[in-house]
Amino acid sequence: MKKGIAYFVLFATLVFFGCKKDVPTLFDQPDGIYFSTPSDSMYYTFAKYPNRLSDTLAIPVTVLGKASTTDRTISIEKSTGSDVNGVEGIHYKLLPPYTLPAGKISTTAKVVVNRTADMDSVVATFILQLKATEEFVSGISAKTSVKVKTGYLQKPPTWGEFGGSQWGGYSANFGTWTKTKYRVILNALYDPASDSTVSEFPYNRFAAPAIYIQYLQLVKNYIRTNYPGNYSNPVGIGPTLRDPDANNAVIQVGPANY
Repeated sequence: MKKGIAYFVLFATLVFFGCKKDVPTLFDQPDGIYFSTPSDSMYYTFAKYPNRLSDTLAIPVTVLGKASTTDRTISIEKSTGSDVNGVEGIHYKLLPPYTLPAGKISTTAKVVVNRTADMDSVVATFILQLKATEEFVSGISAKTSVKVKTGYLQKPPTWGEFGGSQWGGYSANFGTWTKTKYRVILNALYDPASDSTVSEFPYNRFAAPAIYIQYLQLVKNYIRTNYPGNYSNPVGIGPTLRDPDANNAVIQVGPANY
């Protein structure tokens, strides 16, 4: 009986220390890492900065884990996809090495994007992928890659349609998007102090900020000043800007005529 109890105690001791030995390995695993962008894609347009031929994006990266006492290297590479048409070295350029500084759990990965001639009509798309390393594993699987879309004179994703609910495309505001009309809007809202303009209007027509009404008036005043024939009665008295993409209609906003 005593011998049986002794064997049982010895077995339980071995099991206890065997299990205890495995516990710390759970905490020895590398920290997870992911792109902490609001969504799995981001859109950049050079229309906002009409005088820039290149720009640098700062894409946020966050760690699932605690800060380290030393710098850690983040590995990022380009990925493939059915809609990937951006060419590394032409449309964009990675800037390795990417480092997570000591004491930090987040940083940004810098990527250069270039404005190219084809961006007048084509959105250049590329995908960045985080690679697992000895220091980092994939954190949130759905956030280990990010799709970056870069354009120039394309219709903004939030523009909307002539009779729709989006502010820019609504008939009482800018109306139907065309490249010629868009250029006029960009020029009218350009601010030389910041070397930038207003290129997107991401609100619906029922809840647009008050500043949007000011934008609309600025564009209308710009057209009246530079192309008085667009608002003359009858239309066409004085310099007049017509839209080749809208049956040569004169461009009017607030309300839009097309």
